[in-house]
Amino acid sequence: MNPNPAGLQTLFRLLAYFGGVVLLACLLSPPLYWVGTWLAEKGTLPIVQGFPFHRYFSRSVQISAILLLWPAFRGIGIRRLADLGLHPNRNWRADLSLGFLLAFLPVALLGAGYLLTGVFSLKDGFQISGFLRVCGTAGVVSLIEEFLFRGVLLGIATSVMSRHAAALLSAAAFAVVHFMRTARQPLEEAVSWLSGFQQVPLAFSSAPPWPLLGWGLLSLFIAGLLLAYSTQCTRSLFLPIGLHAGWILGQQSLQIIARFCPKPPDALLPWVGPNVVSGAVPTGLIPAFVLLSTCLLIWIYLRRVPRPS
Repeated sequence: MNPNPAGLQTLFRLLAYFGGVVLLACLLSPPLYWVGTWLAEKGTLPIVQGFPFHRYFSRSVQISAILLLWPAFRGIGIRRLADLGLHPNRNWRADLSLGFLLAFLPVALLGAGYLLTGVFSLKDGFQISGFLRVCGTAGVVSLIEEFLFRGVLLGIATSVMSRHAAALLSAAAFAVVHFMRTARQPLEEAVSWLSGFQQVPLAFSSAPPWPLLGWGLLSLFIAGLLLAYSTQCTRSLFLPIGLHAGWILGQQSLQIIARFCPKPPDALLPWVGPNVVSGAVPTGLIPAFVLLSTCLLIWIYLRRVPRPS
């Protein structure tokens, strides 16, 4: 699509939504912390006993994003998925399943190679609960992130710039946002109404050191470009959801059964580094080549299956 003033205004409104989410989270997190701490002390909610403030702030961001999503859609003018460039997909089963396999299998082969070469070593014992948790994470995270990044952000960006520029923008945002984490260090003072605002400038304080940060950004950017390309070609989210879920399941399953061995962690760079961002993002040239192999397989698949122009 060609750039237009209405689309540019929509993009600004989307940015205002993200700003509103942060502001509401800053205001919600202190009272949530006070109520949670009080309930834990009373024995009513012992599960939150000892929870640090940064965990309440993280949950407040999620709650705020949900609360403001519908008003944001109304303000942007989104009434249906077609407004985001998404349409019914008659090949959705094939897209979902094949996307999952073409993402999971190369990562599984990479993990097997890591184990055979001693880059990773098996842990003692295995708990099925950890694998079930990873399966749930893969399903939920892939649905939410694909809707936000490829559905909302990519759809709106395409209305104000070329499809290639929109893909680059969504991929860059996808990479950077993954390194935004709440500060894990304890607060030096008691929690107050300003404590939530103090978390904002510390958003990147939990990011890994350079060069792991750069390699992690590269992996996420390649993945983001492939996810955007898949969305634009199919005009639906089933293929990117399958890809995203396959990557998460493959990477986090490896983290459950094995540990990264090299000391220091960047000893094998630029070829291989430890996974970052909760063990879900690989680092190094070899993982980048694996991602590019999935890109090639998806390109071949999309050329063989008829798609809307």
